[in-house]
Amino acid sequence: MAVGSKTIHSRAPWRGSLAAVLLVGATTSVGLIWRSHLRLPDMVALYLLAIAMSATSCGRGPSLLAAALSVLANDFFFVPPVLTFAVSDLSYVVTFAVMFIVGVLIGGLTIRIRRHERQARLQEGRTAALYELSQDLSEAEDEQAAASLFARRGQETFGSDVTVFLRDGQGRLAPRGSSVSVGATPEAHQRGLEDARSVLENGGATTSAEETGFIPLKAGSSVVGALTFNPPLSSRSADDADFLDAFAQQGALALRGASLKREAAAAALRVRTEEMKNALLSTVSHDLRTPLAAITGAATTLRDDPLPTNGLERTDLLDTICEEADRLDRLVRNLLDMTKVESDALDIKREWVPLEEIVGAALTRLERALDGRFVETALVPELPLLSVDPVLLEQVFVNLLENAVKYTPEKSNIEIGACIEGGRVVVTVGDRGPGLPPGAERRVFEKFFRASPRGAQGVGLGLAICRGIIEAHGGAMNAQNRPDGGAVFAITLPLAADPPSVPADVDSPFSGDRTP
Repeated sequence: MAVGSKTIHSRAPWRGSLAAVLLVGATTSVGLIWRSHLRLPDMVALYLLAIAMSATSCGRGPSLLAAALSVLANDFFFVPPVLTFAVSDLSYVVTFAVMFIVGVLIGGLTIRIRRHERQARLQEGRTAALYELSQDLSEAEDEQAAASLFARRGQETFGSDVTVFLRDGQGRLAPRGSSVSVGATPEAHQRGLEDARSVLENGGATTSAEETGFIPLKAGSSVVGALTFNPPLSSRSADDADFLDAFAQQGALALRGASLKREAAAAALRVRTEEMKNALLSTVSHDLRTPLAAITGAATTLRDDPLPTNGLERTDLLDTICEEADRLDRLVRNLLDMTKVESDALDIKREWVPLEEIVGAALTRLERALDGRFVETALVPELPLLSVDPVLLEQVFVNLLENAVKYTPEKSNIEIGACIEGGRVVVTVGDRGPGLPPGAERRVFEKFFRASPRGAQGVGLGLAICRGIIEAHGGAMNAQNRPDGGAVFAITLPLAADPPSVPADVDSPFSGDRTP
């Protein structure tokens, strides 16, 4: 089962022995050819080299065979009397014994070095496999993606089809990631499911992963699932078992982390939902109740005294009813519009309209609210027609102008500008008020956020609705403080290709400066 573990001598044993015989034969041939130039110690060195080569390339058995053949060949061909196994001097026996022992030692050391090299390469491959698994799992977006990556890496590492079983929301076991090939049988898949269930039911205890083909996925003391193999892994050494456990534990920790991340995201969503509910309840209990109370009070006064002696008082009561009814209508419309923005239910009905017409319509709607303020407009005359929904875009300008009226001193100026930058129309609405609080440039577009909670009326939805409408048109919206005081809101809208031209004899309904 070992990853990257190939035996040193993958060839058949007889091939290794044949190679040892050929090496010894080749060494003997060289000695016979160069007999006149080589002495007996030189031949001993050549035979030791042949033994070392046999140990390196063929393994322990062939190296021992090469040592024995080297002693015999050296005695038969090079030790007098030659061509016999007899020796004329007993000191040669010691030479042969030392030669054989040294050959065995060289072969043993060479094999040990090769074994250590193999272990180092195996450890390097396993470390790389764990590192790649960690990298892949760290990039997984959710638990499903992590399980699929884990299964694929398991198949690449161990050479068996892998299925990852995890508990679902109801605690039931279900496959979440698999590398099972197309030819895998349903029976094998069902058997893996049953084995995985038994793992979880027994608290992760297992005795024979080789026979059953599964191991538990443990993250600390908890079992998050099971990993099944088809076919089951072959018998494992202690190192193989340690690596498999490390592989499974790393995957289990990543899956547990993905599960915790999902739970944290769900908890954060619940918190945000609860915050929104609280904000909405606060809005309903205060901002909606205030105009209703004013309307009820004024209407009750008129009911109890239908013909008050003071005519101005009657007019004031009627004005109060109308103003508070308008305010209530705006609040309800803002809530409905925000619902459409949140659900992507805005119905964009595009028309070719000039920007001046939309701005003029918004100013006309707010004529009473803008009473006493100087509104300066600077719209470049060469602005093309815009392909927008005029009703929704008018609502954007209405909300921006109402926002300027709420948060700026009375009689302060409001400035509206427009120009073309980089193939897009940039429209700005600026005021001369106190500006935005530090760090609120982005938060002003959040739902229920009000830059100045005290004093100004409203639910904090106007700017969020504006941004939603502009983004639905493919544009963008941002806010910032002006260097010379006040805040400015910038709207960027894309220009449609080949807009129709504005007839030359049609005057713009609104252009230039306007002082309400």
